[in-house]
Amino acid sequence: MDRAEDGRLRFFSELSEHQISADEFFNVVLLDSLARNFGLQNVLISYFDPQGNFLSWTHRNGVLADCEEHPYRRCQPADVVRQTLYREAVQDKLTYNNVTPRLYHSTKLIPPEDYEQSSYVRFLEENFGALYSVTMAFGINAYIQVAFFKSREEGDFTPEELSQLEQIYVYIANDYKNFKKYEQAKIISNIQSEIILSGEKAYLVTDDFMHIMSCNHAAKVCLDDILGGAADGLDGSRPCSWLPFLLGSELGHAENRVQTRVIRDYIFKIYTYDQRYSNGIVDRYHWITIARAEQPAAAGKNSEALPAGTGQPLTKAELRVARLLAKGLTYQAVADKLVVSYHTVKKHVQNIYLKCGVNSRFQLYRWMEQNDPKK
Repeated sequence: MDRAEDGRLRFFSELSEHQISADEFFNVVLLDSLARNFGLQNVLISYFDPQGNFLSWTHRNGVLADCEEHPYRRCQPADVVRQTLYREAVQDKLTYNNVTPRLYHSTKLIPPEDYEQSSYVRFLEENFGALYSVTMAFGINAYIQVAFFKSREEGDFTPEELSQLEQIYVYIANDYKNFKKYEQAKIISNIQSEIILSGEKAYLVTDDFMHIMSCNHAAKVCLDDILGGAADGLDGSRPCSWLPFLLGSELGHAENRVQTRVIRDYIFKIYTYDQRYSNGIVDRYHWITIARAEQPAAAGKNSEALPAGTGQPLTKAELRVARLLAKGLTYQAVADKLVVSYHTVKKHVQNIYLKCGVNSRFQLYRWMEQNDPKK
């Protein structure tokens, strides 16, 4: 076995281990593995949000978040590589499921007569001692890019090196895809536990790009009733065409706030879950519960009376928890906000439901609207 093949196998093995144990996939561990197995020392990972705004970068020299003095700020308006790969990623609806190589060679994007005088190349020379680059695009709208640099003395990337980088792309993309699967499975499991504890029966979980990540049978029954059996896209393989129409702009609201929408005879409660990373990226998910609207008990009243509770007043601690739950915070978010344990919050919620005579978040939301002293 030659050294090149041995390096590829070690890299593949290290990435496979990394995808299971890492909290974040694109980090200095990846840079170390590229250097160790392929001799690729001058590599930069840059992070953006899905709208293309720069967040931070990671280099072997260190991590640098965006700030007024960040060197990338001067280059960004003239970064033709970033502009091209972002435009194509949006056009192609790039996500973390892509494993087809997406490489952008700087000498192919900038005309030869302008190359060495371009702002982009001056940026490479000043910050990385480089003249040439090949950049890989990953994730939603290419919000992660990995750039490989070579100096004037090393020369431009050869066809053989470009071929090797394509192979490296495939290794990274496949392991990143698996990393996201593991991560999303954990997130969905946490959200489902939250929903079950809340007492809601019908629910679905989506990402911020209209993919259905999870949908239980009770929610499918409700959606089929609303849409006349046309609730397609529930397997999450593609963006759901009817979800924006059904829910409008509610999916853009802030973290830890709940939105309510009534559609026909159903009440939709929309919550958010933000997965935050140290590089500044925020992946947003939504969990949506569906319940039949309760019929008015009598003329002039908005809804039927809630079940009778114990009549005992809420303690100050319970009232604080109830207010945060009514705003849409998860149990863990309430615990973090109040600096108490998750189990303490669960105990408070049990007491709140018993005292208020409610069985779900929505009923608690209604109860708080009618009985919160602050209202």
